[in-house]
Amino acid sequence: MARCRCLRDVRTSRAAFSAAVAALLVLGAGCAAQPAVLRTGSTGSSPSAPAPSAPAPAGTPTAAPAPPAAGSVFRRAFLNPDLTVADGSIYLTWWLAPPTNLPPRMALARASVATGQILAENDFGPGGVSVPVYAAGSLWVTTDSTSAGELLLRLDPHTLMVTGELQVAHRGMVSEANNHIAFAGNSIWVDGGNRLMQVSPRSVQPERVIPLPHADSSAVGASPDGRTLLVSVANSGVGTIQRRDPRTGALIAASHLLLGVSAPAIGGVSGGVAWIAEPTGMMGYVERYQTAAMTPDAATKVEGTNGIRAGLCDGLLWVHGPAGGAATNYCAEPRTGRRLATLTMPFRSQPVLLGVGAKSFYYSYSASDNYRWRIAAAPIPAACTTRR
Repeated sequence: MARCRCLRDVRTSRAAFSAAVAALLVLGAGCAAQPAVLRTGSTGSSPSAPAPSAPAPAGTPTAAPAPPAAGSVFRRAFLNPDLTVADGSIYLTWWLAPPTNLPPRMALARASVATGQILAENDFGPGGVSVPVYAAGSLWVTTDSTSAGELLLRLDPHTLMVTGELQVAHRGMVSEANNHIAFAGNSIWVDGGNRLMQVSPRSVQPERVIPLPHADSSAVGASPDGRTLLVSVANSGVGTIQRRDPRTGALIAASHLLLGVSAPAIGGVSGGVAWIAEPTGMMGYVERYQTAAMTPDAATKVEGTNGIRAGLCDGLLWVHGPAGGAATNYCAEPRTGRRLATLTMPFRSQPVLLGVGAKSFYYSYSASDNYRWRIAAAPIPAACTTRR
């Protein structure tokens, strides 16, 4: 599963619609003329067929990189955006307008990695839409933008048309705070609050439904090789992190009880370790766990605000705290958590680290009205690149 959105769900204490979550990966110089956009409309069920897209003319290289074209995502400000980079494309979600009442209407777009131009867009009805996960040749999201409750949608990664759907929960709201889709054991795993569902990628039909007793929040995560599946559950903020069999969902090990405000966020799983983030109210922390017995390594705990997060990407750990400055914005060795280099996000208002590319890391910063956010890039420190 090609996916590299390392630091999702970074939140500050501002109101929900001024939360800073966006990520974007745009590499390459020059600009292309704005291509045709495939537009579909959706309320969570299959949209009508889009018009064919026109190929974009090739960009003309110049001695210095030209500024992004007007249609580039680098030239726009977004309401509460979020993003993943997968299968050679950028997939971006954002609110279409400031909602007077929640839930908002949301959009999902596919953009060119080379130019940032939007190539396809699907607009959803009022409700949450998760950031996509690319797995088994398709794009996967959860949404509660229909009266049917929470749905798992399989999308064509090129057109963003819905190619399959499954009801996950009868009611409830798609949370922006955690990962709710993982790919492990050749299956899609999706949590629906108090249950865990194993789904066939081919048929989009359930293979198993596993109760998560008493859980009112949950999250899932998996290792890149699909051999480790983790599930976090909580009731009123009290919960555990569980390792489960990636083929059957059977419980293998569970952590001690954790006290927070929701199920812990699973930042990444690799090489027998996992990094989790737990908001506790006014503060939060990230910490490494050994997945064999789901035991924490106390010496690795890094404290910060509720928004502190840790993510694994391209063999490194990336730690970010929105209000932490140099103390909680750095790349690190993933097994020990040892800091390698500080990440500098220059001349921007309220910067929030979002993702990491081949040569640059990407962050959002506040636009003029505090409700919209723009995206910028900065070079990855050499100490980070040499360990990748």
